[in-house]
Amino acid sequence: MSRAGFRRWRAGMRCGAGVFVLLPVVGFLVACSAVSGPVQHGDCLKKNGDSFDKVSCSDSAAAYVVLDRAGDGHAQKDCIDVAGTEYDYYDSGDSVCVGDKGADTAHAVNVAQIGDCLTGSEGSSVLKVACTDATARYKVLGRETASMIGLNMECKGVKGTERTYSFELKATKGIGAGLGHGVTFCLADKDADTSRTVDNAKVGDCLQETGANDVRIVACGSSDAKYKVLRSVPVSSLCDNVSGVTATYSYKSPGELMKTYLCLGSP
Repeated sequence: MSRAGFRRWRAGMRCGAGVFVLLPVVGFLVACSAVSGPVQHGDCLKKNGDSFDKVSCSDSAAAYVVLDRAGDGHAQKDCIDVAGTEYDYYDSGDSVCVGDKGADTAHAVNVAQIGDCLTGSEGSSVLKVACTDATARYKVLGRETASMIGLNMECKGVKGTERTYSFELKATKGIGAGLGHGVTFCLADKDADTSRTVDNAKVGDCLQETGANDVRIVACGSSDAKYKVLRSVPVSSLCDNVSGVTATYSYKSPGELMKTYLCLGSP
């Protein structure tokens, strides 16, 4: 009798990307076809050139983890809004959000919102923290997702902004892939009164000198008031024809291409 007539099942045969299936054994030959589906939350990955391979989380090469899938039908539309995302790539119509395995997603900077505080404004180690935390340095005044990170235009019009911090997802497919896919934060010192910054000054407001090149808005009846804003102009020479001018003050806010000049007189 031909052995090819026997049909047996062997349980637990490993096929493809670490998936266990039941497979028929025909004539003692195992027809093992890869059974795999889209990666899901909690799956572990290793870097393979410009892409990722799914591996067991106990594998020493498992340096990354799938944090979530983003897109239509998911909690988030974009991986930039999934805490801890460092990379994203497309798979089966969704974005796969990938982060460092074991990272503290509770303090992930990419999901900081207006009113949160950051531990810094430079480098890759910036964290989101409560503003009461001893490590908090800057308060988030604005959060702008952008497709062209680096032009520093995202915080234009966010009053009180002293500096910016940009977080950009890393490329996964070739040089420059994903360029500009990220978020920019508009920041001020965590204890700053942003309602009194010079970019809020209007004609008729008074200013106090707080340093060699710094001023802030104060009440015109205050003993600290040194100047009154007579006019705001784009070129300093335009102040020459303003009656009562005793000084000019210029500033350029993050995102602005040109300076603003204030024509100042006595309070």
